[in-house]
Amino acid sequence: MSKSVFASLTALTLVACRSHEAESPPAAELANFAPAAATAGAADKTAKDAAPAVTDDLELSGVAAPMRSTRLSPKAGGILASIKTREGTYVEAGQVLCQLDPIDVQIRLDGAKVALDQALAAAQNAASDLRRAKELFKGGSMTDQGVEKAQFAARIADLQVDGAKVALHAAQQALADTALRAPFAGVVTKVLAEEGQMITTMPPALIFALADTLTLEVRVSVPERMLARIKVGQPVTVILPAVNAERKAQIDRIPEVVDSTTRSVEAVIRLDNKDRALPAGLYARVRFTGIKVDAADTAVAADAGPQRP
Repeated sequence: MSKSVFASLTALTLVACRSHEAESPPAAELANFAPAAATAGAADKTAKDAAPAVTDDLELSGVAAPMRSTRLSPKAGGILASIKTREGTYVEAGQVLCQLDPIDVQIRLDGAKVALDQALAAAQNAASDLRRAKELFKGGSMTDQGVEKAQFAARIADLQVDGAKVALHAAQQALADTALRAPFAGVVTKVLAEEGQMITTMPPALIFALADTLTLEVRVSVPERMLARIKVGQPVTVILPAVNAERKAQIDRIPEVVDSTTRSVEAVIRLDNKDRALPAGLYARVRFTGIKVDAADTAVAADAGPQRP
């Protein structure tokens, strides 16, 4: 190799080395950076470990629903003659809500009364025949067969009276069934028919929806991990944000079966609402005072209950 070529290669090598030294940080700087990063990570971990868990009273959400509700249809069919109440009306147990046209049933009732009168007259006649037969038998003018026949006729007449009484009672009940009455006190939430409508019994025609709002029930889903801290009779506070109200109550019942899907049970809290100050269906929060929960418990409880509308 010539001296000129060797000199050129040496010069190129020196230039490359100097360029690499300029781009790479000094070793001292790398040594100082690594301990600083490690120290910052350790400080963050220590701060997280030292932060206390957030605790608060357990709250579960639910809905303040009526204690019972039902849809009503009459036992009899016919033309709906009159509706005596409307939506939002409070009714007492036994109050007449509507009246079907009773003309056909009234005719049946009148016929049943006539049939009973006829049966009573026939029974009286049969009883008279039996008395005469017995007197004739004593005088020797009547055989045993004649007396037995009169006794049989009197027995048949008595049974016909019983049958006529049953028919009359059935007609009276049918007439009573043309009036639909409230099975319990509550609020009429829906009227599902109108006057003049033909009401059928097969299928049953629904006329009213009735809800008992004198007692409200709040049902909350309690996760199984919290069951050991909740029991029947435990005092709670029911918060109703929509009407800015709070009510003191207690747990009425807790089912003894855990739902296999949600891994929770539905605790029931009853609210006295005899003043009818609370409308049914309100969103509610149930606070279990004294039962402290951490952030994880709060997340589980929030997932278990309904979301606020």
